[in-house]
Amino acid sequence: MSIGKTGHLGNYRHCRYNLAVNMPSPYLRQCQHRQRDFAVVIKRSRRKTLAIHVLRSLQVEIRAPLHCAWRDIDMFLQTRLDWIVNALDTMAGQPPIRVAQYTEGECHDYLGVGHELLLVRGNPQQVIIGPGQLLVRCPAPADALQVERCLARFWRQRALQVFETRLLDGYRRFADITLPGKTLGKLTVRKMSARWGSCSRSGDICLNSALVQKPPAAINMVIAHELCHLYHFSHSAAFYKLLDTVMPDWRDHEALLNLPTWRPKD
Repeated sequence: MSIGKTGHLGNYRHCRYNLAVNMPSPYLRQCQHRQRDFAVVIKRSRRKTLAIHVLRSLQVEIRAPLHCAWRDIDMFLQTRLDWIVNALDTMAGQPPIRVAQYTEGECHDYLGVGHELLLVRGNPQQVIIGPGQLLVRCPAPADALQVERCLARFWRQRALQVFETRLLDGYRRFADITLPGKTLGKLTVRKMSARWGSCSRSGDICLNSALVQKPPAAINMVIAHELCHLYHFSHSAAFYKLLDTVMPDWRDHEALLNLPTWRPKD
């Protein structure tokens, strides 16, 4: 769960493209509210707004601009203590997250379609996709971390191929509604833990490699979302009006992002 400076709650997270260079170390603050003790991790980055996130691990994070005054961070935290405790209570009542084991027979999605893992020993490391199957070849197939890394490389490679085509197709849709041309920057694909995509003011778009496991409609929705930021950088009324224009059913597609992308073996 997350809350921004405006108090808006949402699952889809947008943020400026941040370079993890010379970033200050996180700061830990202990808090007590309504007879509950919890720690708050304060992370500074190249962003413009303050936001609070309560993660499924029950970790509380404040994400702040690099030069935001501590008094502003303290005031932001104090006014949202009730929300934090409520969010922690909600998260604590949810079932624990099941973690993929990366073992033989597990089902992992590609473009929203399940594929069963087949693990074999060998070199070079390689992932071969077939009808309903993902064959993973690596030196130690019993090592879950090694299998996970092989798949992560495969998702990045596939994602770049899939996203490039869909990004250009999505970009053309804006021309179809007679919007003035905006410069589209470079596409970057990488693994991200807190968001599906981001767009910089220069038009560079970064997409989460894990997005390639989602159904195509969900991929198109995230791309349309980021392309709208070429015209409206914040989540303003004008931004959502444009998103409604280019993709009227985007809310239905957004819901697909919450679908699980792996299932244990039968």
